[in-house]
Amino acid sequence: MKQRWPWLIVPLLGLILGIVLYSGLSRDPHRIELAEQNLPFPAFSLSELEQPTQKLTREQLLGKVTVINVWASWCPSCQQEMAALAQISSRLHGVQFYGLNYRDSRQAALNTLQRYGNPYQKSLYDPQGTLALAMGVYGTPETWLIDANGLIRQRYAGVMTQEIWQQQFMPLLAQSATTGAP
Repeated sequence: MKQRWPWLIVPLLGLILGIVLYSGLSRDPHRIELAEQNLPFPAFSLSELEQPTQKLTREQLLGKVTVINVWASWCPSCQQEMAALAQISSRLHGVQFYGLNYRDSRQAALNTLQRYGNPYQKSLYDPQGTLALAMGVYGTPETWLIDANGLIRQRYAGVMTQEIWQQQFMPLLAQSATTGAP
């Protein structure tokens, strides 16, 4: 007597694969699920890009809301977003707006800022990518929002635009203005 169930395996696997693929189509590839959300931003001590003798640490982020944008001179998308970042940072009051220069040469990074404009109050220089690795950075560009207590509140992977800023970051900044923390 032949068993009839083996012919069901192929359609069943096809159905499961179809459901998985369909659910993936509805997701925004730039929106990263925040396993890090509400966790402390990693400890670090890095030199400042423009002033190599000055060190910046996690402790210097505390007490103010901080936006960190991960960028590199070799990243065309990073160059593309510089103008939008300049507009965004010029309208922020009481918020630190820092860059994190990722796996780059100092001179190439400085040349990029000179060519495209420098939207950052300061840039951390991370030539080996140690902080970026601790953060779980997938690539450049990425933008992070850290609250005044040093907790991660938002992360966006991809080119920052005014629209994305308004939708994903401004509500958290508005919340911080009324409650003291995003």
